[in-house]
Amino acid sequence: MSYIGENNYFSFRDGYCETLPDVNIGTTEAVSLGRIISNIYGRCSLGCDGFSHNRFLHSMSSGIAESGKDVCLCENTDLQSFKFSLHKTSAECGIYVSGKDTLKIYFFDKNGFLLNDSALERIMLGSPALGAVKKGRIDAVTSFRDIYIKSIKESCTDKPLPFSAGVSCGNESVRKLWEEFFRREDDSLIFQVSDNGQRVNAYSSTEGFISCEKLILAYSSLLSESGQVVWLPDDLHFAADMSGLNIRRFSFEGKIPDAAVSQRFLSDPLFMCVMLSADKEKLFSAVRSLPELAAVRRDITVTFNDEMPVNKIIAEHGGRIIIKKSGRSRLSLLSQACSAETASEICSDWTDKLTRLGKNNSDI
Repeated sequence: MSYIGENNYFSFRDGYCETLPDVNIGTTEAVSLGRIISNIYGRCSLGCDGFSHNRFLHSMSSGIAESGKDVCLCENTDLQSFKFSLHKTSAECGIYVSGKDTLKIYFFDKNGFLLNDSALERIMLGSPALGAVKKGRIDAVTSFRDIYIKSIKESCTDKPLPFSAGVSCGNESVRKLWEEFFRREDDSLIFQVSDNGQRVNAYSSTEGFISCEKLILAYSSLLSESGQVVWLPDDLHFAADMSGLNIRRFSFEGKIPDAAVSQRFLSDPLFMCVMLSADKEKLFSAVRSLPELAAVRRDITVTFNDEMPVNKIIAEHGGRIIIKKSGRSRLSLLSQACSAETASEICSDWTDKLTRLGKNNSDI
């Protein structure tokens, strides 16, 4: 996923939109966004991370309901509990509002995955639906937090909770959710949680820094060892395919396979970390068995033309480069390799190639 573009009020990228600088969003804009969404999806579920967003949330719900679609409204809930609720509320689309200085709106499909670029572009370019003769219903529900917590606890009934691990997170609600499962007793394992609980790295006193990708691959290796086929996104580090695991790849831009949807860890980092922490020695052993995952990311300014390779994954000797649009005149380069030196070289080479291409409008 990547930068999509802007309309009069929002910038769209990576499964979410956020308000443009110096743009005030009020009731009218919220209702309009709701009507645009109702022109694309059926039943929707809306949530927010605090009561300060209630006015926007209710206005957007009104826009959806006025267009004849039903809404499930959940105030003051954490993002992970909200995502978990989407299937239970039969929502086709989940919309989660957060942010303090800048309003940030996440969009999810019915399975809790962020909407892909093409779906997000439909919202960005969409037109508001007309008012319907029969209005939709707005059903207010309480947070699914307790049900979500219970669902994870039921997955690890043979282990006493909480597990021994620390949690570092700036979001108090998210941190308290994680602390239902973890209690810091030492520095052997600390989870560093960010982005409303959607991303997690870890630090171990024995293994050092463990990236989000390494956690995913460590869990994948444990699933593979148990005989399962593991589905991973196509942009996850290619070293996964060299690790001897039973790996299949999929793209978020296409239909996500049912087998991938059923793998809860792909959309639920807390669930994954709880499962990994049930046996820390197995976790650390799996991390040590992984190949080195080196990656270098860089943003560059370019002049776009028809030959610019945007939203591409290109194989390179010893690695690969992932090129995505990150702004109006910006590209994000992510090089992946099995050594930091190779990743740096690939990123540097492609920075030069794309800069020249943007200036000269010539082939690479």
